Amino acid sequence: MNEPRRAGRPVGPPETRPVPTPPSFAPAARRERARSAGGVRPARRRRGGQRLPERAIVFVGPMAAGKTSLGKRVARELGIPFVDTDAQFVRKYGPIAEFFVTHGEDEFRRREAEVIAHELAETGARIVALGGGAVIHEGTRALLAEHPVVLLMTTQEAVLRTANLAKRPLLRDDPSAWGRILRERRPLYDAVADVTFRTDRATKDQLTERTSRWVAAQGRKAWRERNRARPHTPSSEPVKESRSDD
Repeated sequence: MNEPRRAGRPVGPPETRPVPTPPSFAPAARRERARSAGGVRPARRRRGGQRLPERAIVFVGPMAAGKTSLGKRVARELGIPFVDTDAQFVRKYGPIAEFFVTHGEDEFRRREAEVIAHELAETGARIVALGGGAVIHEGTRALLAEHPVVLLMTTQEAVLRTANLAKRPLLRDDPSAWGRILRERRPLYDAVADVTFRTDRATKDQLTERTSRWVAAQGRKAWRERNRARPHTPSSEPVKESRSDD
């Protein structure tokens, strides 16, 4: 099931609402200015006449929450491209684990932020999935203020039950690390997210349908806001006056 952005609130339909954030995060006022200034661009019709935001819809969340798998499914459902920024980083710089060891976390976050900035600068509707720690970088958080952001959440128990631990050495070597890292990053996720979906409370098909519906709703909202903001242009044709015969 999907849920509002804050943990502990009753589960209900996804909604967009401001979340107080510490000063170092993207302030709510800046997020609102970005959106009202065209942060979500006018939408274009897609499958079945759908209108989608004309820029990236970003998936964030902890390791193994399903950002890549759900992102691909939603992209296929909507007929738009999918981009995994971790995969883009690997293509450019090589394996992330090796880069971490050789250059350190600070340099990794800097290069990761550059890769993300490049992907978010591309126009057109697309799903972009970020690495679990991408929100640590302040510049990345600022960029996310201009995009619809989906937060995917799950539980440590679900991750340990479903994740391929052979590809997740951190989880294999220290299963408690997932929960510890999430507690540190949760305020950052909440600061950038517009909606939260729980991947441990629904099937893949249900999540795909609900997330796709939310993305399409953002496109319709952007289109309506664009039309309301567009100045009315009076007709250039003269108005014919009607008159009665004397």
